[in-house]
Amino acid sequence: MFFILVISNFEFVENSPKLQNGKLIVAFPSIYMFDEFYSHGKILGEIIASSHNMRPFVRVWGPDVCPDMPLQYSAPDQIDFIEVNQNGIATLPEFDQRLDVKQIPHHTQNCYAEFLRGDDDFILLTKPQGNAPCMFMREYSDLYLKIAKDIGVSEVYTVGTRLAEISPRGRATGYATKKEAVDHLEKNDVTLMKNEVAPYFTNVILGVAAEHHDMTGYRINSNHGEEPPYEDSVRQILEILEKVSGIGYDIEVFGEIIKDWTSSLKLSGTGTQPNDLFGI
Repeated sequence: MFFILVISNFEFVENSPKLQNGKLIVAFPSIYMFDEFYSHGKILGEIIASSHNMRPFVRVWGPDVCPDMPLQYSAPDQIDFIEVNQNGIATLPEFDQRLDVKQIPHHTQNCYAEFLRGDDDFILLTKPQGNAPCMFMREYSDLYLKIAKDIGVSEVYTVGTRLAEISPRGRATGYATKKEAVDHLEKNDVTLMKNEVAPYFTNVILGVAAEHHDMTGYRINSNHGEEPPYEDSVRQILEILEKVSGIGYDIEVFGEIIKDWTSSLKLSGTGTQPNDLFGI
């Protein structure tokens, strides 16, 4: 059971694809406490979208808010999470269970997100503006997944940064929401996350997908530590995604986007930032 949705408006700007056993990739920017450059997910979304000539077909935003207008919230002291057990299988805890975190007092949360399609059997969910939500995560997840379910999605893959300080840095890891999926990861030489609490949206949506929408969820992420734009760890994630899902990427596109990000980072003066999610 979820609270009333804070986002409910969406529009189809192009005909929706109809998939059979389709796949959804979720590639969102980092959480708000890091600047927009501190995000494997944002770079991965650009590479996947450009590699497959993808374009928006659904736009989602808040009921009383224009797509470009941010919402100002007081940041929560507790957040949703997913629990990964000793076998690398993740489950969603009871709704009233939250993780205590150290947060900045206020933040801006933009409701806007887009579904993209190409000519293949998968769709991509991205957030071209703002950061990943850290409030109403289950509600956001439920809305996005209802749209995906109607299209024919049965598997959800989320890619991005592992929100924990764990060595070795820069190495791609993963988990899944059922044993068969974990076995599939292991067969493809993916290092499993085990006995870990995984907070925030791109983890939580996998639990909602499995528990409420009968979808299989896969998480592929990279440990912190590599300098932006994370060329090695982004490549690792893309290679794992291709082996596990069959969704590839264009090497030339990869090089061009990494080069563009490197130029942008030099202009902005942005570098790595400390991971202070839990106040330690």
